[in-house]
Amino acid sequence: MPSKKKKIHLLTLLALASLFLTACTKPSPKSLVKQAQQSKIANFQLKIDEHYYTGNKPVRFYGQINYQRSPFVMQADLTQSGDQNVKMWVGQRYAYVKYYKDQQEAWYKAKLSQFTTISHFQQLVKDMDTLTLSQKSAKLFSVSRTKNGWRLSYTGKSQRLWQEITETNGLASLSSNSQMAKAKLQQIRMTIDFSQKKQLTGLAIYAKYKVKGQTNSTKLSMLKVNQQKKLAIPKTVSKNSVDVSRLNK
Repeated sequence: MPSKKKKIHLLTLLALASLFLTACTKPSPKSLVKQAQQSKIANFQLKIDEHYYTGNKPVRFYGQINYQRSPFVMQADLTQSGDQNVKMWVGQRYAYVKYYKDQQEAWYKAKLSQFTTISHFQQLVKDMDTLTLSQKSAKLFSVSRTKNGWRLSYTGKSQRLWQEITETNGLASLSSNSQMAKAKLQQIRMTIDFSQKKQLTGLAIYAKYKVKGQTNSTKLSMLKVNQQKKLAIPKTVSKNSVDVSRLNK
């Protein structure tokens, strides 16, 4: 009888060990990239910080965007060269933009159809919640364990990855630097973060590249994926805004 009990205990321990090892098995880069592409993204925060040149003049473009898929709401706070700032709320029908006039600030609203640039920007940000990387690019990444789950990492000069980032995933369109896609790549650093359950939680890209011999850089971070509080356009904005469509009537 004692030997039978020992055998049962041993089998139980082996089963538990097997489950533990299965849970801790390192996933492949391909499987994690596929998981990221299949993740259903409801909301996220996007941060961008760029340094580039217009002629010989250095320009910095930076800011933050909060995005919610349904109901669609986008909040943006973007600055160029320190003195050109745009604050914006975009909903399903209207865009609200804060302007400064005579040292006073005011919110103005208009239908999205009246702001083709805003509706275009709206579509670009919607496209950002779809990550598209080829299987060949997926092989470039290494996998590591983090305290919250898993991380894919890559540092290098892959032209294929650069093309996929700037063209397929629309980073060049979201960027204010129109020459990014045709630039000479110097380095990419990219990380993609996942939870313990292998759900996408964040993404960060840093790229350094040259345009006409001048070094430019872009840092883009997608944070708090599916962890944002519910977004809603504040009543202080919607109720106190000036409807630009009526100004000329």
